[in-house]
Amino acid sequence: MRIRLVGAACCVLWFAIACSGEDGGAPDADNDDAAEAADGSGDDALPDARDADGNGDAETDAPPGDAADVEAEADALAVPRFSFVVIGDSQFATTSCTSGVSERTAIPEVIRELSPHFVLEAGDLMDHGYDAGAYDQFESCNAAFISAMPFFPTMGNHDAGSGGILAYKAYLERRLFAANAAAWPGDYASDFTQWYEDDPNTYSTDFGAPTHRDIVPSGVSFETFYAFRYRNAYFVSLEVGTRYWSNTPTTWLDQHLAEAQADPTIDHVFVMLHHPIYSTTMLDDSTGECTGPVRDAYASYFHDRDVTMVFSGHAHVYDRFWVPDDGHRTADAPPSTYPHDGNSVHYVVTGGAGGPLPSCSPMPSAAGVVGWDYSQARFCGYHVTHVDVDGPRLVVRVLGVEGSAASHTTTEWETFTIE
Repeated sequence: MRIRLVGAACCVLWFAIACSGEDGGAPDADNDDAAEAADGSGDDALPDARDADGNGDAETDAPPGDAADVEAEADALAVPRFSFVVIGDSQFATTSCTSGVSERTAIPEVIRELSPHFVLEAGDLMDHGYDAGAYDQFESCNAAFISAMPFFPTMGNHDAGSGGILAYKAYLERRLFAANAAAWPGDYASDFTQWYEDDPNTYSTDFGAPTHRDIVPSGVSFETFYAFRYRNAYFVSLEVGTRYWSNTPTTWLDQHLAEAQADPTIDHVFVMLHHPIYSTTMLDDSTGECTGPVRDAYASYFHDRDVTMVFSGHAHVYDRFWVPDDGHRTADAPPSTYPHDGNSVHYVVTGGAGGPLPSCSPMPSAAGVVGWDYSQARFCGYHVTHVDVDGPRLVVRVLGVEGSAASHTTTEWETFTIE
């Protein structure tokens, strides 16, 4: 049974642990040592292709003409059409919107110019999520778009570490139950169905006293995982900051994926989690940070339940993988159009929203990085990922971003289609 929940913040106890990340050390490490740069700004009005209902079908609202026009209008209304943008790893500092990286202010302007229906972020919104006022700063730095469209975050290790998870959870609830509705031009409660704190279990929030290890890999959860539906798409956000923060119950995940799979009106299922499932810059398995344990915990559910695409961050590159359910190699001849047949999952690492850029050198395939068997594209630099939904068809564009808020350019890195 579907229940639209009115989320309530819950009190939790925090047990700090130290963990290291691909993105440069412990969650409370300062990644922005460069001198602060002046922030640019743009003052153009937000272009908005959405109609009053927020459904992006404004072209069908004109009075019909002859019978052919009526039929065309009916067809247009029957096909869900909308777009969204995915970013990852903004890692804003509480004291500066740039910290020496001007693209941090360019990306919100690029999003404003793209005018999507909503925005997703795959974790690490802030560099120090535990800082007082961190998420007020986040909204200030994203002023170009944040008040004009819904924003759906996912927890990253920088958001969670050193007790920051409590501030992140409060910010998440503010977005889901107040700010997103205020930013939406239509009836948010009718257009978006949300599920939050709908798991009946009570989980430990103390890493020293884990529970439910059979369904929660880390044994703890702060229950910032959630799901929502918009038109013909189902979105699931996981609480997975690193391999050590794999906090999403697999029973909850499978329940939502199964419901989406069984619904004939759902064409696409998207999953967001901070830590990559596949990577060309991280080892598959080691005693430290790696992708294998996270993949082992969750990937089978994505394939069994016909997930369309999984978005991650953490690694500050653009990395895309096409993984068929039978595991055969796909890297040799990537197509421009992929079948939307439920027999494969697309994994997209889009961690280029502002965090420090690492060396672009990938891990050599000889090191046993299985991601190379499925690699479709790889780019280095700041970027956004734009997804156009046209009924059962998806067109994904990845735009490299250079410059500042006041003066910036975009370069199309790649476009691919799933249909």
